[in-house]
Amino acid sequence: MPSFSAQVPKPGRNPAGLPPLGRAAIDTAADARPLRRTSDPAMPIALDVRAGLLREYGTSGYAYAATFQPDIEHFGDERGFLAYRTVGKTALVLADPIAPRELHADLLERFVTAKGDVGFWCASRATAEIVARMGFFVNEMGPENRIELEGYNFSGRSKRALRLAINRAAKLGHITRECSFRELEAAQVKALSDAWRQQRTVRTREVSFLNRPMAFEDEADVRKFFTFDADGKLIAFSSYDPVYTGGRIVGYCNHIKRHLPGVDSLVANAMTCHAITTFQQEGLKLLLLGISPFADIKGIDDDAFKRSWWIWRCFRTAYRNPMLNRLVYPLRSLHEHKRQYCGTTEQTYYATNRRPSLRRILKVLRACGVV
Repeated sequence: MPSFSAQVPKPGRNPAGLPPLGRAAIDTAADARPLRRTSDPAMPIALDVRAGLLREYGTSGYAYAATFQPDIEHFGDERGFLAYRTVGKTALVLADPIAPRELHADLLERFVTAKGDVGFWCASRATAEIVARMGFFVNEMGPENRIELEGYNFSGRSKRALRLAINRAAKLGHITRECSFRELEAAQVKALSDAWRQQRTVRTREVSFLNRPMAFEDEADVRKFFTFDADGKLIAFSSYDPVYTGGRIVGYCNHIKRHLPGVDSLVANAMTCHAITTFQQEGLKLLLLGISPFADIKGIDDDAFKRSWWIWRCFRTAYRNPMLNRLVYPLRSLHEHKRQYCGTTEQTYYATNRRPSLRRILKVLRACGVV
């Protein structure tokens, strides 16, 4: 992981802390020729090359995770890459390629040719349309929630829960501030995280792949906010991955939010509201809240895609099943929480080029470290 810069990068500047992008890499990234064909397309892609491509084309909430997440593989070269994890004989791709848009189709076609058995998770509509032309089954898997920061405010009846959280935090004497790990004891943050995880299904390890594991250290361009109670005790923290366009940070994606068991239930909302206000003051454009898995999945009739009725049924059942929501993952409550911010949504997609089956769906749980 590249080192963190003490100065938080401002919009419009090259982000400090990321490895410098060499002149040759800049020249080739700007060239729209098809991706260079290598004899070993799975060969490691240098960190500085990935970081440079991330700065230019890391426009999704998963781009930072795809670039830096531990124990994940990369496919491509200096013009662009995608991130994946192999489970059995299946290559599971995380979100979209990090490359110029005009090179996505070539990169995806080469990857599918090289790997054969492929599944895409959290893909955008654009990626779904490309793989649909390659014969993939494509199904909705839940919307990504986003806040356009310009003009956003906490007024209106629909945001009363956010105002309640802000007011309650003030009444309780909670203070939220941005810190580096140099200002805190990492062991204290890890203890809070461990206590939070004990309330979850997966208690002994960090979930990965679809969720970037928490790093208890400073990271390049990642913003971390910490909430303290009236006595100065750490009670909550949140982490935000950068979203880039053309070498500039244009927003952030909230990828982790945790609090001590037993503290006020609205502390997470108050912390997010503080981050929203901070990012607005910096002139940033958007805040991504992550996806709501299996929510807002419509019917299976869509002329653009060959859909699997079986996958559609699995996703819908998972979202609606009370026992699964209570014992495995709170899909519905997560979606309702994100809806409180009254942002906009963009649907994400799951795609596979093999006959759909429960075994294939469950492979993503292995990739995430859940089973």
